[in-house]
Order: sequence, then C-alpha cells, then structure tokens
Amino acid sequence: MSSWTTQVVTPDKPRVVRHTRIDDESTIEKTYKIGAKLGSGSFGVVKVATHLETGEKWAIKIVNKEKAGSSAVVLLEREVAILKKVDHPNIIHLEEVFETPKRMYLLMELCSQGELNSLYKEREVLPEADAKIVVERLAKAVSYLHKNDIVHRDIKLENILLSTNPSNPEDKLYIKLTDFGLSVVKGGVGSDSMIQNTCGTPIYMAPEVIDNQGYSQQCDVWSIGVLAYMLIGGNPPFSGRDEEGLYENIRKGELDFTSKIWQNVSTEGKNAVQGLLKVDPAHRLTVNELLDHPWITGDTSRPINEGPTNVLEMMKQWKEELLLEDGNGVDSNANLQKMEDNQVSMEKNEEVNSSKSTQAVKPSNKSKGSLLQVTKSNTSRSPGRRPSPTSNSSKSKQTSKQTRPLTTNPSSTHTGKTSSLKSGAPSRTQTQQKPSSPRSSAVSAGEVRRKKKSSGGS
Repeated sequence: MSSWTTQVVTPDKPRVVRHTRIDDESTIEKTYKIGAKLGSGSFGVVKVATHLETGEKWAIKIVNKEKAGSSAVVLLEREVAILKKVDHPNIIHLEEVFETPKRMYLLMELCSQGELNSLYKEREVLPEADAKIVVERLAKAVSYLHKNDIVHRDIKLENILLSTNPSNPEDKLYIKLTDFGLSVVKGGVGSDSMIQNTCGTPIYMAPEVIDNQGYSQQCDVWSIGVLAYMLIGGNPPFSGRDEEGLYENIRKGELDFTSKIWQNVSTEGKNAVQGLLKVDPAHRLTVNELLDHPWITGDTSRPINEGPTNVLEMMKQWKEELLLEDGNGVDSNANLQKMEDNQVSMEKNEEVNSSKSTQAVKPSNKSKGSLLQVTKSNTSRSPGRRPSPTSNSSKSKQTSKQTRPLTTNPSSTHTGKTSSLKSGAPSRTQTQQKPSSPRSSAVSAGEVRRKKKSSGGS
C-alpha cells in the first residue's frame, strides 16, 4: 500500500487531501462502514460511508475504472485533481481518495437533502427571494472557480446538491456545486485561454459552445442564467421540437417575460436574467458583475443597467445611432466634421493670440500683414479636416466665420470620431460652436489700423 498527500493552499487555510493506493477495498472497510446506496451512474455508484470511530457520515463514490474505459478515467482523474484544489462552502468537499487497480473511491461530504432538481420538480417554481439566494450562492462558487482559472462547463440543476447549513439548520437552500467531470483548468492568456470542444447539457449550453467557437468561462455565466430563469419561471428559457430547433432558439436568445409569473418578478430580477443570457459573451454579465447587481445586493437605490454593459456594446450602439441619423436625413458625418472644424478653429485662434503677444509694438515692413495671414502659411491639411477661416488684409474688421463642413468619406469617419471625443467636443447631436474671442477680434482690427497709418506716413 502506498499513499501521497496533496496540500491545497487557499486564502483561508491549507488543507491536505490524502490519496492512498490499496490492493483491495478491505483497507477501506477497516475504517468505514459502507451502507445504503444514494445513487448510481453508468460506471459507478454512490453510497453512505460511516466512520467506525467517530460515527461521522460521508458519501463514497465508487467508480469502476475497467468499465469506464480509458477516456472516462481521464475525466475522472481530472475531476479528482480539481476537487483537490478547491475549498469553498458552496462546492462539494473531497475528504480522501482511495485507489485500487480496478476502482477509485472518492470520499466526499454527504449532502443529505438531495438534488436541487428534486426541489425544483416538487415546487415547480421558487419564490423570487429563494431563487435569488440559490443564484447568489452559486455565483459565489463559480466566482471562486473562475479566480482559480477553473471552468465548470456543466452547471445544471442535477449537479447542485442541497446540504445542511452548519450555522443555520433551518436553511433549506444551502447548495453544493458538484460533478467536475467536464471541468477544465484554463491555460495561457487571451486567445490561448479559449476552450474549443463542445460539451455540456443542451438546454444549459451557451451559443458559443453550440457553435463550437472558442469560448471562455462566460459559458458558466450563461448556464447560471438558464438555471435562474427556470427556478423563477418554471420552464427553460429556450426550447425546440428537436435538438437543432433548441439550438436555433438559443442562438436567437429571445426571452419571454409575458407569463403571469414573470409579471410579479421585480425589474431588477428580470434585468439580471437578461444580463446573464446575452448571446454575445462579450456583452454578458460576468459572475462578479452579477454579485454586484442590485438584484443580488438589494440596493435598489442604484440604477440598474438598462443599456450597454461594456465599451464594445456602447460603440455598437453609437454606430447604430449614427446610421439612424443618416436614415432620418441627418448627415452624421457632417456633424462629426463640424465638431472637428470647431476644434481646429479654436486651436488656430489660440495660435493667433500667441503670435500677437510676441510681436513688436511697431512691426517692420517685412512683417506687415503677417498677423492676419498666419493661417495661410500652412496650406496642407490632413484628410477629413478643413482649415480655419482666414482674414482678408484689405478689410478693416475681422469677423470669425464658420465654413460649411465637409462630409467625410467612410474611411475617415472613425478618425473624426476619435478626434472629437478626445478633444472634449460637444456630442454629435448637440454640436455647439464656440464664438471667437471679442478681445482677439479687437486687437486684430487695431493692428490693421496702426499698420495702415504707419504705411501712409512712410
């Protein structure tokens, strides 16, 4: 018999998971009494195990490795490795592992209250307050997993057990997330951390998983959304005549809140479910955003997010508004160009004022008229920009006049947007023109008169 230990370091305290290789189960029977069956699967069975000395009860999962086959054994070993790493009150606790050449025995905490799925079938729907408790606790467990780069990939009612809350025996919603057979530990960063293979239970699968695209931990968030919708509404959010019909409706992501049950659900609750079931994972709430949502925190004084949830979606909405303006006869490109022209004009006025402050009191003949022609010295301009209006030296008064803006071509529209935003220009729908400084105009006119007088006297 051989054994080794795995030390798991958590923010709270380290724990040790013993993994012992034995010849047969007689070694286990010396420590535990194997009792009634709790459940069974394709390759194994779960039974009650009572410690002979302490009387403490556990659940022991016995897996037949020969019957499971090599691929299933790989999944089992992955599950064991993950369970050794995690330590969270809402995740199933692995106490010890025994392994023979033919079987593996996982000694885990006993969840005597059964599956959340059984409670769901019994009640059909949960009050919103109860559903919120379940969702919050599940979100905390998933947040812990994601912080440790673990993606569960099979969150569903059947994989959530109900246990006894040690601090509150009356608590009937003390959940434990279990079954990490499909879970993975992400590696790398960016695109290297994306998961490729399709897996999970169809009604809980996110659109990006169905389409076999590279996906991230956001697939777990979608599953939480499906589960929340089911607990509150009594039915899955998406269905179909067959699997392909189901997948098509999942891709559309159209939610129905018209039933009588949903009419009694808070605005915050519906908003949270909508945020969890965004088809695009980039626009979907993260699990931490869910935990900070007014529905979970109870802080109804905070405004809920009715609009875009991130910069990408805001940019998309902005583009749609621009197209809508174009469709209504509003030249949005011209508006953007006008904002940039205003900025250029203000910059040129500042240059003129700066130049005048450095001029001599009596300008020479060589510099005569140069003050009024300062903007003409640079005739080149970048695409999408129109030079500031210039003055005619023959006029005795200078008037700031805005030129008609150009409509930029599609390739320069983005540049215009970026420039106007960075400069703090007015919004595209409320463009305001900043008038020229009266002091600047007066000084320019005075210089003209002095120059003419000086010229006449020479």
